[in-house]
Amino acid sequence: MKLKFQYVDDGYTVHGEKIPDMPVAYLILKAGGYRARGPAIIDTGFDGGVYPNMEIIKMFKDVEPAARVNFENPLFGVSEFEVYTSEAFLRNGREHISLGEVRIYVPTEPELVTGEVLLGREVINNKIKSLIMNAQEKHVTLEL
Repeated sequence: MKLKFQYVDDGYTVHGEKIPDMPVAYLILKAGGYRARGPAIIDTGFDGGVYPNMEIIKMFKDVEPAARVNFENPLFGVSEFEVYTSEAFLRNGREHISLGEVRIYVPTEPELVTGEVLLGREVINNKIKSLIMNAQEKHVTLEL
């Protein structure tokens, strides 16, 4: 099955330079009785599965992490993350396509939490057969 998602405009710098558009997929996460959904930036530079925003982090408020791991962060050096699991789906129109269980990596340092969600290589390499990023036509195609 092939899914196509349009890139998202990322705006301009304070100096008026265009910031490159972002390849995204529309992700749904389900953990316990909670759901989160929205765009996730396809980030081949993130080693983990899903790097969450605050909405996703709140889903795991009363849950013990399955593990703790460290990742190298280019700005902050080695950073610690708590690892949780969630059912994941890609949303394509009205259709929800299951990716199965994925790992969510929650940074233990609050300053590392951002408003964006990242879909990292752990998901890309293990759940997706093919990833084509077409910068000229501004869309990404995922084959499951």
